[in-house]
Amino acid sequence: MKKIRFYTLLYVDKRFRSLSKNGVRGNFESQIEIHVKCCEALKKSLACFTSCDLVVLTNDKSFLEGYSSELKIVEICFSLNVPKEIDFYSAHFKFDVFKYFVSKEDGIDYNILIDNDVLCIGDVPLNLINCIEKNVPTFYDVTNMRFPAYSRERLIADKEFFLGNEKSIGIWAGGEFIGGDKKFFKQLSGWVKTDIDLYFSNYRNFHHQGDEVLLSVAIERMLRSGIYVADVNSFRGISRFWSLPTLHFQNSWKSFRDNFLIHLPADKFYIATLENIDFNLRKRLGAYFFWKLLTGRLKSLVRTRKKK
Repeated sequence: MKKIRFYTLLYVDKRFRSLSKNGVRGNFESQIEIHVKCCEALKKSLACFTSCDLVVLTNDKSFLEGYSSELKIVEICFSLNVPKEIDFYSAHFKFDVFKYFVSKEDGIDYNILIDNDVLCIGDVPLNLINCIEKNVPTFYDVTNMRFPAYSRERLIADKEFFLGNEKSIGIWAGGEFIGGDKKFFKQLSGWVKTDIDLYFSNYRNFHHQGDEVLLSVAIERMLRSGIYVADVNSFRGISRFWSLPTLHFQNSWKSFRDNFLIHLPADKFYIATLENIDFNLRKRLGAYFFWKLLTGRLKSLVRTRKKK
């Protein structure tokens, strides 16, 4: 089997002092601590269900080592000039990670970049194993989550801004998972480089700010050029699960229990509490979601009655 490695990005900007838009508030130190603990939980969950390790990529290794002695942390070069006021500021530095995947020489055949607030809850699917063996790149298609909130027309219009006279098919790529070999990330970086100045000059006009905009455009361009990129969600390689009300239809937690990876953007605080991870993780998550959703419904009911 080819050598694979999972990576996650934890970019630190002490001047900007903000890491996340979803799920984490408070001072800078508490944000760092939560994200580091999420990385530790991700590492433990990968170790529990797979033989894969996790590498945390950052711009400040010594700083993060002050928060964790468990993580394998690698400091890499970041050169992107990201506007400070942009949403999901640190996520944009994933584009520098793509370039790192192209330049590094460590014998790893297939690199997978995932977000901090992801957990492994099952075995690596045979589908993903076959993608890795055949060097088939993988991404996460979240189109069905985006258009109920923003409309199909808006997704298409945002992408056609970069495509010129071409019509977009409107697919949207989630930023929590992207995988491939060195050749794939070289092509991906090339397409991102084509559009990034235009994006930073006009980012306020798009329905979303973050790495997903240019990633979605690049994936569509690659698909149009005949490069097959597999949707990892089609075989439950990863899914995004919201423990809050959504505008899109979301199945119950039961339907996600056979996943390999689960992304929990609204539950970083809970992930950070997971110290002892074992094969009962799926059941523990199910119990947590049951009580969180039940509590949320009861609070909503109380608020509705008070208004009456």
